[in-house]
Amino acid sequence: MDVERRRIIARTAWISLAVLTGGVLLLLQACFRTETPPPALPEPRHLSSIEALNPFFTQLAALDGKTTRLPVRVLQIGDSHTANDSLSGRLRDKLQARFGAAGRGWLPAGVPYKYYRPHLVSVSETGWQHVKVNDRAPVALGLDANDAISQPPDATVTIETTEPEGFDRFGVEYLAQPDGGAFTIAVDGGGAVRVSAIDATTVIKRFDLPLDRPARRVELKVEGKTPVVLLGTDVERRTAGIIYENHGTIGATVGLLDQLTPQAVSFELAERRPALLVVAFGTNEGFDDTLDTARYAARFQADIDNLGRLSTAPVLLLGPPDGNRIERGCTAAPCGNNGDSCAWHAPAKLAAVRDIQRRIAAHQGWAYWDWYGAMGGVCSIDRMAAADPALAMRDHVHLSTPGYQAMADLLFSDLMRGYEKWKAQRPTS
Repeated sequence: MDVERRRIIARTAWISLAVLTGGVLLLLQACFRTETPPPALPEPRHLSSIEALNPFFTQLAALDGKTTRLPVRVLQIGDSHTANDSLSGRLRDKLQARFGAAGRGWLPAGVPYKYYRPHLVSVSETGWQHVKVNDRAPVALGLDANDAISQPPDATVTIETTEPEGFDRFGVEYLAQPDGGAFTIAVDGGGAVRVSAIDATTVIKRFDLPLDRPARRVELKVEGKTPVVLLGTDVERRTAGIIYENHGTIGATVGLLDQLTPQAVSFELAERRPALLVVAFGTNEGFDDTLDTARYAARFQADIDNLGRLSTAPVLLLGPPDGNRIERGCTAAPCGNNGDSCAWHAPAKLAAVRDIQRRIAAHQGWAYWDWYGAMGGVCSIDRMAAADPALAMRDHVHLSTPGYQAMADLLFSDLMRGYEKWKAQRPTS
C-alpha cells in the first residue's frame, strides 16, 4: 500500500472517530442537559381564588381564538360605585379593546336618577315616573331596581350611541298586563314598530328588534292614557366581543337583592346569560354603626349565593374600598393624625364588612379582589382626595373619574395576569 493511500485511510479513521465521539458527547449532553424553565408569569396582586374565574377565562379564550360568534357578557351589580359608570366603563373599554366590542348592552329604563351618565350612549326622556325600592306601586323590579311608568299624554325615551360601529340589535324589557297599553320603536327616524303590552296575565316580556344595518338612534314612545311599564333597554351588536353591563343603585346595601322581584331577576339573568357576575356591595354597610355583623354575614352569603345560582356564572366580589368619615362640626385634619378627634378616619364597621366578604368568598369558592389593598390600605382615600388631580371626592367615600379609572386599570391588570397564567397551565390537547 503506497504512502498516500495510508494517509487517506488514517485521516478517514480519525474523522469517523471524531464524528462518533461527537455524537456520543451530544447524546450525553442531551441526557444531562438542564432545561431552562420559562420565566414565571406575574401573579395577580390583589386577586384571590383566581381559579374560580376559569369558566370566564374559557370564554375569553374562545374570543381570543375566534371560535365563537357570540358576545361574552359581564354583569356588575352593586351600590353607587357601580351606578357611576367610571369603574365599569373603564373595565368595559379595556376588555373590549383586548377581546373585541359587542356594544353597550343593557341600560336601565330611561334616566333613573339626576346625574345618570352612562358611557358609550346618551339617554334622554320626557314623561316618565320612576319607581324604585320602597315605592308603593304595582311593578316588577329587576336588577336595576328601577321601573319607568309612562305618564299621559305621551312619554318618550331616546337613546343615541356614541360608538362609530352603532348597534344592530335593540331590545326592551317591559311589563305586559291585562290593561296594558302599547309603545312604538323608531330607529334613526324611520318607520315606527308598534309593540303591545297587553297580556291575559301580568308577565315580564322582552321585545327584540334586529336591524339589517347599523343604527345610531332609537326612540321609544308611548301615546295615550294607558301607561306602559319599562324595566330596561339594550343596544348591542350581533358579533363576538365583550359586553359589560353595570347595574348600580345609589345608597344600596346587599339587602337590595331581597327587595327585587324574583321573577324579574330570574328572567333577566336567563335572558342575558352572563359569563361573569361582578358584585360590589359593602360601603354603605360599613358606614352603618348599628350593623349586626353576624346577621350581615349570613345575609350576604345567602343573597350572593342565590344570585350566583340563578345565573350559574362565576362570582367576582369587589371588596369595599377605603372610606373615611369626620365628626360633625370638625375642621378636617388629615387621616392618620393619632389622637386628633377631628381627623378623617374609617368607620368602625367597614373593616369588619371587608373581612366578612373576604372570608365568605374563600368559603364559597368566589374570586375576591381587594379594592382596599389596591388603593393602598389605611388612609388611602385621604391621600387620593389630596392628589392633584384629585383621585377621590371630598366626601372621602366616592372616587373621582380618574380615581375609578385607575382602580379599573389595576383590576384589569390582575384579571389579565390570571388569564395569562390560566392559558399557560391549561391542557393543549
